[in-house]
Amino acid sequence: MPLGLDSLTRFIALASSWWDKINDSATWQDGIFYALCGAYALVSSVALIQLIRIELRVPEYGWTTQKVFHLMNFIVNGVRAIVFGFHKQVFVLHPK
Repeated sequence: MPLGLDSLTRFIALASSWWDKINDSATWQDGIFYALCGAYALVSSVALIQLIRIELRVPEYGWTTQKVFHLMNFIVNGVRAIVFGFHKQVFVLHPK
């Protein structure tokens, strides 16, 4: 049974109204930002754990590419987690 133009229009209207409800809801936005904060914090902590494991296992090699990679993942994802966690304060900032 093929979809008619009327049912397609109704589907688009429902999808649009669903998105408008979520887009206008501060509760949904806060939840999404905090979920992203948690996800980035998890990735950052895994990168830090990997960095510590590698350093404890082979400390004699110094800073290898793998150690730098995990350090950068820890820093970048940690900053992202902080930005998403403090998103209300970040949105207030207006650079000159």
